[in-house]
Amino acid sequence: MGEKPMWAQKGEEYIIKNSKEVYPGLYVCGMAAGAVFGGPRMGPIFGGMLISGKVVAGELIKRLGVKLKK
Repeated sequence: MGEKPMWAQKGEEYIIKNSKEVYPGLYVCGMAAGAVFGGPRMGPIFGGMLISGKVVAGELIKRLGVKLKK
């Protein structure tokens, strides 16, 4: 399918929605999530990239059973 053309708003939403485990033990976020699932290329900007990373970090914390101090 490949990546789609630039579309900032859709790109932001797309990478956040598709930041997840794609194969056992393999997670994607940011532009990798867009590339894997065929999202808009160069659409996401820094806010979506940061949130995307946070989503995957949260998933990994849960998977590893890490308890964070508040």
